[in-house]
Amino acid sequence: MGFTFDIELNTEQPFIIDLKADSHHNQTVEGAIVIQMDRAEHFKVATVGIHGHVGLAFPNSTKTPIVYERLIETHTDLVAANDANGKGRIEFEHSGTQRIPFRIDLPRARDLPPTMINRLDTHDIDWKYEIHATLKRDFMLASTRTVKHELIIRRQIVPRTETTAMLTASTDMPKHFRSKLTAPSRVSMGQDKLRVTVEMKARDKLYMVREIDCAIVQTEEINYVTKQGHPSVENAHAPGVPFTVNASRLVSAHKKISNDDNDMDFGRQKPINMDIHLDNFQLIPTERGLSWLDISQVLRFTVHFMDVNLDPIVTELPLFVDYEDFCAVKIAELKDAQQDKSRLVEALKVAGSEDHSMTNAAPDSP
Repeated sequence: MGFTFDIELNTEQPFIIDLKADSHHNQTVEGAIVIQMDRAEHFKVATVGIHGHVGLAFPNSTKTPIVYERLIETHTDLVAANDANGKGRIEFEHSGTQRIPFRIDLPRARDLPPTMINRLDTHDIDWKYEIHATLKRDFMLASTRTVKHELIIRRQIVPRTETTAMLTASTDMPKHFRSKLTAPSRVSMGQDKLRVTVEMKARDKLYMVREIDCAIVQTEEINYVTKQGHPSVENAHAPGVPFTVNASRLVSAHKKISNDDNDMDFGRQKPINMDIHLDNFQLIPTERGLSWLDISQVLRFTVHFMDVNLDPIVTELPLFVDYEDFCAVKIAELKDAQQDKSRLVEALKVAGSEDHSMTNAAPDSP
């Protein structure tokens, strides 16, 4: 074959890009095309680019219900920057490992929906990013070779510090009941549980507690507006067509503790610690950086009284879910868990290549 090549990114984890907190400016991604050569090679084409598409399944559409729109399309020509001799090509006179460095500018972070949140509780919308590198030798019958990798783009929700701020919510019903809920303000997708502390005091027998429960509730709201017209698709023939997914409320974790002893001092003398299991196959990162997509979570604490005529007391604390500690192994596990589901993202391919593979237009001449 003469040569093989792949893509390397100067990122903390392979093919995972962390969007910067400053969402008002472009972000630069650096890396290199790494070539393994059996002999000297000259390349007249060397490009790298990042592609991103969103797929929409429009409801009530009888013709071509799925449409695709471009989120990002960047191409960088590397020949001009590396043409040392002015011949319109990149020349490597020695075999072995050679590198072609590159820099790609991403759009503003506030314009890019992160991946991994495409595990939404809906099959009607999904998106995907890929990075492509293309090389072509400098002779007449040379074929164009392309290598492509899927990219994960994620957004840091809050600064990563050694400690996580604690939040507290209190309820006080004079002469009847009071409670206090304390919980972390942030969890990461790598965590397996969330520790919650509850303090309560029943001041009246009518308000003796029967049971308490905590749940993590996730809300997903989408109101995407098309950027281009799709003449062959009903309801999307012109730009500016809204694509709306009604807000869904998903309970991804739940913990219940009962007052089995009918104790008036339940939660009074000693705080109750509740370890809530985090379901990492349903819980997804918080996203509030886009105008059309909102993913939010709350910790919902409910007190049920012995007197069934009394309404339960519900208290909610905001909860941020971040990607931190969500390593590549976990990402692979999540992908494996989703293989049995027919998702729109499986059809969301960029034409011309396949995942982690090299495609050849035709065999090269010697």
